[in-house]
Amino acid sequence: MNSKKDKLVNFLTNKPVIIWGARMTGMGFLRFSTSNNLNVLNFVDSDPALLGKKVNNKTVRAPKDLSLLKKINPDLIIVIAVSIKEDEIIKKLTTMGFTDDDFVLYSDYCDVYYTIDVVGTCNLRCASCAYTIEGQKYSKGLMSLEDFKQVVSKIKSEVDIVTHVSLYNWGEPLLHPELNKIIDHLHENGIAAAVSSHLSIVTGSQIRKLIKAAPEYLKISLSGYYPDVYDVTHAGGNINLVKSNLYRIRYFIDQFKANTLVDVNYHLYTNNNSKNLIKMQELCDELGFTLSSVNSLVMPLERVIDYVEGKDEARTAELNKILPVTIEEGMSVASDYKLDSCPFMDNQVNINYDMSVPVCCTVFDQTDTIVTKNFLKSSLSEITNAKHKVKLCTKCMNYNLPAYNMGFNRKKLDEIALQKTSTDN
Repeated sequence: MNSKKDKLVNFLTNKPVIIWGARMTGMGFLRFSTSNNLNVLNFVDSDPALLGKKVNNKTVRAPKDLSLLKKINPDLIIVIAVSIKEDEIIKKLTTMGFTDDDFVLYSDYCDVYYTIDVVGTCNLRCASCAYTIEGQKYSKGLMSLEDFKQVVSKIKSEVDIVTHVSLYNWGEPLLHPELNKIIDHLHENGIAAAVSSHLSIVTGSQIRKLIKAAPEYLKISLSGYYPDVYDVTHAGGNINLVKSNLYRIRYFIDQFKANTLVDVNYHLYTNNNSKNLIKMQELCDELGFTLSSVNSLVMPLERVIDYVEGKDEARTAELNKILPVTIEEGMSVASDYKLDSCPFMDNQVNINYDMSVPVCCTVFDQTDTIVTKNFLKSSLSEITNAKHKVKLCTKCMNYNLPAYNMGFNRKKLDEIALQKTSTDN
């Protein structure tokens, strides 16, 4: 019997392919396509920040271009390569006149997406992050390169297709001295690499090694251009250091001709969404980087549940005041999207630096949310079964928090945010 990989390759061979989704899942599928001699024409993505840009040497087109591309290439196949919001994309394709024969879901062939948090700590204390929870106990450490290789080997033995791995969740990957070797190992195994960093790191040599290793996707998380604003929500960081490191990244990309998409992920608050945002956009335009703004959320999941249930700590209530979309407003919008299951739990496996596996990427408290203490000693089916026994998930689904965390109906959320008066005019 052919594997899922063989079936997908056989179906797509000798057909022109468009990949819907120009971030990590799509980049992973592009690496897979290149390895299997598939004919990928372009990416398609609805994010305005990506339109017209080159992602791994493929131009990102708008969804509206698909009809013309289909006329030019009648046997065109659209591969929907995203980790969430597949239903929204299918609905959009249907309204454009496309049928089930015109597209495939990458998730039908790729059983699970993997996140490996190779660093179990962070040197910042951002206001909306789990590391700021009062009294929170968590272990600290690094995943060794040897352990990482064992994890990758097990992943490849358990699933037919693994095309990309995200090397972060709560930790700061650039604190790992062998991050470049970790990326190299993924590439040696035909797997694309994603890295997310706050970039407030005092080491040019680490950035040089990172860019030389050329991860497909590098997300830079920040929340301002000027120190007086940035320091409020990225406590312990230095925005001037971040900006200098952005220039270093540009220099090393040019030096090594690295094929890395740099995506500056700008966390929106009511104190940074005017003058600061404009200045950061100008810097990204100068450097040729993408800027993607996102309405900030309070994290992790446990913290939101505590707030909803009236067990709020003062820090969360204070942070809620400067969110462009408050917790209450976000949950109200999300109520229109009642989910039958949770994509975070269903199609993701998150592995901590110490090999423990949490039920999903949104939880932080390791008391009741760890489904196995050692990824290497538990099968994928055992991990999946254990996830369905986590009590917190029932509460999360009852509050419809997966839809809230995924930011469904971005248009409505932005409308709410635009009604708020910015304080950095």
